[in-house]
Amino acid sequence: MSQMTPTQSPPPSRLFIPGPIDVPADASEAQRLPMIGHRSREMDDLFGRVQTALRQVFRTDSRVYLLASSGSGLHEAAIRNCVRGAETDARVLCLVGGAFGDRWLDVARGCGRRALKLEIPWFQAFQPEEVQRAVVEAQRGGPVDAVCVIHNETSTGILNPVAEIAEAVRAVSPDTLILVDAVSSIAGAEVQCDDWGLDVCLTSSQKALAVPPGLALAAVSDRALERAERVAGRGWYFDFLNLEKYLLRGTTPATPAISLVRALEVQLTRILAEGLPNRWARHLTMRDHVLSVAPDLGMRPCADAAYRSPTVTTLSIPPGLAVPDLNAHLGHLDMEVGDGYGDQKGASFRVAHMGEMRIQDLDRLFGAIKVYLT
Repeated sequence: MSQMTPTQSPPPSRLFIPGPIDVPADASEAQRLPMIGHRSREMDDLFGRVQTALRQVFRTDSRVYLLASSGSGLHEAAIRNCVRGAETDARVLCLVGGAFGDRWLDVARGCGRRALKLEIPWFQAFQPEEVQRAVVEAQRGGPVDAVCVIHNETSTGILNPVAEIAEAVRAVSPDTLILVDAVSSIAGAEVQCDDWGLDVCLTSSQKALAVPPGLALAAVSDRALERAERVAGRGWYFDFLNLEKYLLRGTTPATPAISLVRALEVQLTRILAEGLPNRWARHLTMRDHVLSVAPDLGMRPCADAAYRSPTVTTLSIPPGLAVPDLNAHLGHLDMEVGDGYGDQKGASFRVAHMGEMRIQDLDRLFGAIKVYLT
């Protein structure tokens, strides 16, 4: 069976929530193809094509592991493979500036690692020099095996300066691995895994890739594999060395989500046809459009102006607006926005502008919101 290629333009967007997002019809249709064996030549060919495309999207010459999992599963994989256990004096520094940074901290502790927290207020970005100082301080108690950072914090709409953070960490601790959650940034914001020196860069299928939920993907450096060789208790499903052994055979250790991989191939073809720089620019244009129209409706951007996300914008709620009521109105028009996350629920709401969305979709959304407010 030949490679699937995009054949249809995306329909009008329905979901303006920060994932899952709308999936183009041809990517959805790819999931309806007859099932094949996961050890078949056809599957090997599909896996090889997807692996080549993923390396282009992640901007890496190394490898991209593909699993049936949520992105949170790869939070655990990164910790289990890259941070030595509590029987050593090694530790991991988790940068917490929102809900998903806090989750990665919980995962590290749940894996029995010595986890340290560097926390800043929501809607602010981490500065390289403060991360560098925290690493130097942490090293007084033992080696810092890794720093965990959320590139695009989905709960706040902040884009952290990961390239600069990685450089600052390496300047004072060359052996510290850089672990990055790019769940809501890959294919929507610039990510350069090799050029930025990222050791693990993970994402999920249901965000800017515009594939249904269920796939987790991670670019993993040679340095991370070398570290994994010295870490005990890596488990099996998320063991990088096990994944690498099967990747070299052109397959996966366990049965992959074949239908989702087919949808992923359609989307990777679409993404690379658009061109990554063009796609990054389109997402920035959509962000700027949201920022230009929201103030006229009494909505203030919550995130620090210098670090606003290209894929999701968090807006303050104007007087008289309740997100459940707004979504009831939008639901009649087949649209939905995201409520604020955690403590921000009821105080802010989130508008996603990622995947195959276009400016006209955002105009339709904000036109409907204006009708609701008036």
